[in-house]
Amino acid sequence: MQSPESMGSQVISANVAFYKEIAKKYDQYESCASEEFYQRMLESDLDKMKALLPPGRIRCLDCGGGSGNPTIKMLNRGWIVTVVDVSPDMLEVSRAKVSAAGYTAEFVNDSIEHFLSSSQDTFDVVAFSSVLHHLYSPQDVVKEVAPRIKPGGFFYSNFDPVPPSSRLLASCFYNLDTILANILHDREDFFPGIVRRFRKLTLARHADHERAVASPGDLAEYHARTGLDDRSIAEVLEQHGFLISRQRYPVRRTKLMLGANRKLRALLSFKIMAQRNDAHILHQESLVLKTGNE
Repeated sequence: MQSPESMGSQVISANVAFYKEIAKKYDQYESCASEEFYQRMLESDLDKMKALLPPGRIRCLDCGGGSGNPTIKMLNRGWIVTVVDVSPDMLEVSRAKVSAAGYTAEFVNDSIEHFLSSSQDTFDVVAFSSVLHHLYSPQDVVKEVAPRIKPGGFFYSNFDPVPPSSRLLASCFYNLDTILANILHDREDFFPGIVRRFRKLTLARHADHERAVASPGDLAEYHARTGLDDRSIAEVLEQHGFLISRQRYPVRRTKLMLGANRKLRALLSFKIMAQRNDAHILHQESLVLKTGNE
């Protein structure tokens, strides 16, 4: 059994290697960065936050900003954005998009864990888009982030998996959806992907992980198969005085499988929008709390 520090470092290194492989094709492969439904969801959520944020300049931290999907949307609203990502390849993609759109942002090539431990900056919005399940200890990161959010500001996280109700159904569904996504969007990886799946059948599970590790992605997406307990993350935020809006919803990489998953609910993701509740700043109507489909 390895120490948490050692495992955390391994997960960070795996993310660097993983996104070196997929950075240029990330947008076409991941539905959270390309599908219109999820883009409308992001736009709507950012609009809700904008309407409820205190007046003045809005400073945002885009944690694991990736290819720039939330970053561009924040910049479109006139917000000041700091993007932190462990992957220099993903930051290159994001930087090019931001420049092409005529904006500027601060880009930091670092793990979010190290960034938080080495900085005391505060922000009006801290966002994670399909990021928490890539972290070795997401709850610890949320604990670090919560005090950095200004009074009246928001914690926002989206596109992370919850623990599946059936591990067998979830695994079958995930593998079929990934194969279909490869056929549609990444045919060059179709046969290598099949080979990796067969290899995993012969490999022992990682000593500190529930998955066999056949490629960097198996360790980089550390909680992808087991999911994250969104209730416990919400509890951490509540302990720091946040009002919570939480929702679970079905997702997948292909429209065909998304339609099936809306009925099966084999794999669910969650989003949390939480506003820091300082009584002397917030109005009673500042946030309507609605717990989504469980």
